[in-house]
Amino acid sequence: MNYKIRLFFAFIILFIFINPALAGSAEQVPTYDLKVSFDVNDHSLAGKARVDLPADQGLVLSLGMVEFLSLESAGEPVDLKPDANGTLELPAAEAARQFNLSFRRRLAEGIRSSSLINNDGIVLLDKWYPLPASPVRYSLTASIPVNFSAIAPSDKIVVKETDQGREVAFSFAQPLSFLHFVAGPYVVEEEKWGDGKVLRSYFFPEDQDLADHYRQRARSYLDRYEKLLGPYPYSSFNVVENRLPTGFAMPTFTLLGQQVVRLPFITETSLGHEVLHSWFGNGVDVDSAHGNWCEGLTTCLADQAFREDKGLGSEFRKGQLVKYASHVPRDEVMIVTDFRSAGGHDAASQKGRAIGYNKVSMIFHMLRRELGDEFFYQGLKDFYQDNRYQVASWQDLEQSFVRAAGLPLTHFFGQWLERSDIIDVEVENLDLVEDKGVITLKFELVQKTEEPYQFKMPLKVMVGDAPFSTEIEVKEERTAVSLDFADYPRQLLLDADYDLMRQLTTGELPPVWSRFLGAERKIAVIADGAEEIFASMIPMLERLDCRLMTETEVAEAENLIDELQGAALLFLGVDSRFCRSVFARPDLPETGFTLDVRHNPLASSQVAVLIKAAEKEQVEAVAHKLRHYGKYGHLYFINGRNREKVVPISDMGQVYGLDRPPQGMVLAARRDFFTVMADITPNRVVYVGESHVDQADHFLQLRIIRAIHQEYPDLAIGMEMFNRKNQEALDLYVKGEIDERQFIRDSSYFANWGYDYRLYRDILIFAREQGIPLLALNLDKDIVSRTFRQGGVLALDQESRDELVKERDLGMEGYRQRLIKVFGNHSGPHFSGERMDGFVQAQALWDETMAETIADYLLANPDRKMVVLAGSGHVFKNNGIPPRVDRRLPVKQAVVLNVKGQEMDSENADFAFFSSPRQKPMSPLLGVILKARDDMDGMEITAFSRERRSGAREGGLEKGDIIVSVDGVRVKAVEDVKIALLYHNYGDTIEVRIVRPTFLLPDPELGFQVKL
Repeated sequence: MNYKIRLFFAFIILFIFINPALAGSAEQVPTYDLKVSFDVNDHSLAGKARVDLPADQGLVLSLGMVEFLSLESAGEPVDLKPDANGTLELPAAEAARQFNLSFRRRLAEGIRSSSLINNDGIVLLDKWYPLPASPVRYSLTASIPVNFSAIAPSDKIVVKETDQGREVAFSFAQPLSFLHFVAGPYVVEEEKWGDGKVLRSYFFPEDQDLADHYRQRARSYLDRYEKLLGPYPYSSFNVVENRLPTGFAMPTFTLLGQQVVRLPFITETSLGHEVLHSWFGNGVDVDSAHGNWCEGLTTCLADQAFREDKGLGSEFRKGQLVKYASHVPRDEVMIVTDFRSAGGHDAASQKGRAIGYNKVSMIFHMLRRELGDEFFYQGLKDFYQDNRYQVASWQDLEQSFVRAAGLPLTHFFGQWLERSDIIDVEVENLDLVEDKGVITLKFELVQKTEEPYQFKMPLKVMVGDAPFSTEIEVKEERTAVSLDFADYPRQLLLDADYDLMRQLTTGELPPVWSRFLGAERKIAVIADGAEEIFASMIPMLERLDCRLMTETEVAEAENLIDELQGAALLFLGVDSRFCRSVFARPDLPETGFTLDVRHNPLASSQVAVLIKAAEKEQVEAVAHKLRHYGKYGHLYFINGRNREKVVPISDMGQVYGLDRPPQGMVLAARRDFFTVMADITPNRVVYVGESHVDQADHFLQLRIIRAIHQEYPDLAIGMEMFNRKNQEALDLYVKGEIDERQFIRDSSYFANWGYDYRLYRDILIFAREQGIPLLALNLDKDIVSRTFRQGGVLALDQESRDELVKERDLGMEGYRQRLIKVFGNHSGPHFSGERMDGFVQAQALWDETMAETIADYLLANPDRKMVVLAGSGHVFKNNGIPPRVDRRLPVKQAVVLNVKGQEMDSENADFAFFSSPRQKPMSPLLGVILKARDDMDGMEITAFSRERRSGAREGGLEKGDIIVSVDGVRVKAVEDVKIALLYHNYGDTIEVRIVRPTFLLPDPELGFQVKL
């Protein structure tokens, strides 16, 4: 043979060898020729299949719901039958062999299916023919009604009219794993596109006005991806409308449900996603045995890219992380390569989508940042070209990117494909140091995963209004960071643009519906009398494995607090006693259907969902739609049509506050006390906040009480310091029927409050002299304490729960965040992070009880005003007592605080005073630590004070002595000692009588002079 001819053939062989696409097309695969006809009135089809098997190849067919009729080869019947699993195996032979089989399929009426055969159309998406277990090369001829047009994967479509109707023939060069078929009364329009390709639309007549727009948008996507990835792999692209609710992409066409097509945003979102599947998923098929990479890649290149075009890429990626956090628990063991597909709406499918779509999309986004756009897109082009018309795996993707970038990527793909956890990082040891005019920000990035990830942490530091941006290489468990600035930075933001696949912080996680849908444990509470209204939602909740409880069952549950721990809540009806004890009276519309998602005050890692509807018809019109609205936190429908949908605002990035400069005030507006009081006095309720041990605060309280009383004598004073069960003692004291000593005992002042009584003495005396009613506002201290220590109200015994105010709002905006700061200032075993939920409930009990007491009193005494004395934290005007009073009784209110260096803004108070510091006189003390005796009156000295001098020890008292009287007053409890000392000053000398236990002898009673 001529060497040139040999060289030519060698070149051809080498070209085929190095070109997988051509090599694949030359493979000997079975051919499968289908002929089908339909009886639309009977919802059935009849079919024949001719299967040509190459030599030494067999083929396994799965029948599913298909009825097998006959099988023959070479004109003779073949004695092969399907086995018990509906599998028919065509055996291999030494020579090529042909089989002919016949079958039929009838769709069962009343059973929901992905297939359809009737006068409205034909849709075949399930096992509608004997399905080969491996790819084959298909051809299809279908007899359809004369007014129908049809589509299937094809390079060529031939249509001819027959006496029975219309016959459509399809042929397709590439082997397929499955053949989809769709027909219906379509209006088919087509236009030329690209290099001899065809773009068609198959739309129903009633939606034909949408077809042109869909073709134009499809063409724009086709052009976009040809430029980005390479030539479109087929000869035509078809946009096909479906009677059934679908959103699929098959080779050469996409199938969109009729209701989907009518949505105005689909051409800007889902259409582009499905077009891209022509390249990835169809043009390059997925090696599902080793993980489905194409859904995440398509999400990254389509959905995310479209949002990036509009400058919303960060928001889109955050949404992906929120979905992941909603559906994938932290202890998840599923890795990326375990993902195959997720077509359902059950919890497992949603978790699969969060991993296969959202996590994988983020992996490709991180890879793009790692390689840069040039190498990333070159890698994709190479991957598509090398694997077109073939099955490809994650390993093939990795090799393409390695060749394009010339970089080793083993560690990147290893950590993201083989690990089930994700990046989890926080900042520790945050510090600002100024030295020689340079401000240095220091901190450590700490990874909380068992094994550290390797990544680059994007961070921004806000200096003034300008961000400083950089990236920190992170490889170890702890990474020290030091950054220098010329001015004080005010905020540190980690990953503010959501470039990393990571755990979100509490501040970043908005309260959205998907977080309830994806919660591992869910509890739904049905308000009494609302069962019929919400009946249509019960099946959906049962499918979600949601525990359903009636209001009565909640009230009678013994271990409800344990069940609520870590559970997401849903309230069907907002008037139940349980709902009102958590969210009081939520401001939701009276008409239509409302779904409102909030942070769950009883389980801070979860959400609580409030659903309100007055009519069952409103619920029925919405129940089946709700799964599509996962990203929203507030939804409002009227007659099934959405009128309002809101994505709640949350932090963008992990946010850490840095410098907080002191606030200033323009003193030109400063006014004297009486001028300010002229503005304060018209309010019906005036709150004067206090720091309990600050004498200046209490002096201001008395001045304000005096000023208001002078203008408006019908005044009452509400006091946090006294419990409601002791109200009678306050009434008797004001009336003069008991003296101060008896008042202190009867009001349990020292047992319930404990601060120096002298701080409030002048206020109480003024009230008594002027006959001003005193109102005990507070709840029993023991109940509040047990609520905190035991983790919440539901841990209390029933008797204690019966004492509580029934309406409580634990979810008031900013309330929890403010209390977290307070909580963080405490220490000790009772102030661990796990106790935060109990702390919020205890504080809310305090605030709601005081608010209810104030409102009830004002309702019963419409002519009175009130000055309320309480800690500054309780009187915050935006989420303390005032809005809780307003919820019960809308009245004009004002909050007054004394400025002593604390942070002040309009959310805290309405008025501020600048009081001169007042030194509280030294308290007279014995300087002893006492405990009660079970066998006799008196208090035993167990130790002496170390914080200041002890007059008792200096006066001769000893440890073990039993104090029986102080200043002539018999001592039975500690409060008797405290009351006796109230009438003396620091430095006074008083008589203290004690009993000193003596071994084997009578215990003598002795008297000592003790200097206080």
